[in-house]
Amino acid sequence: MKKWLIIFILLIGVALAGYFYVFHKPHRNVQAEEASVHLRARELFDAYKQEVSAANAQYLDQVVEIRGAITELDDNHLILEPGIYCQMAEGFAPSGLTEGGEVTVKGRVVSFDELFEEVRVDQASLVLQ
Repeated sequence: MKKWLIIFILLIGVALAGYFYVFHKPHRNVQAEEASVHLRARELFDAYKQEVSAANAQYLDQVVEIRGAITELDDNHLILEPGIYCQMAEGFAPSGLTEGGEVTVKGRVVSFDELFEEVRVDQASLVLQ
């Protein structure tokens, strides 16, 4: 009986340690990470249009710096020509930016939306030049 109680307590301890490791680890800080790839918006978009699986292998979940012209601008996102949707990080203020203006954005590539034909980037921030 004592042996089973010890095993039960050890299993509970391992389960609690696993829970705290998985659910309470710090979030990834994309703004603090160095970009692994620097490219133009057209290059990233073309890579996804040609072969989604190959582009995913190269760019998915990577921090990238993308340079391109703004086609749409809002308080929490911007879209770079030809179709890079950037969900901006908290604290983004679009002051001084205009549609048609050229910017560099750093963020994490999360997917390619085939319906809207957009590459999705989240946790994006402007890179000051």
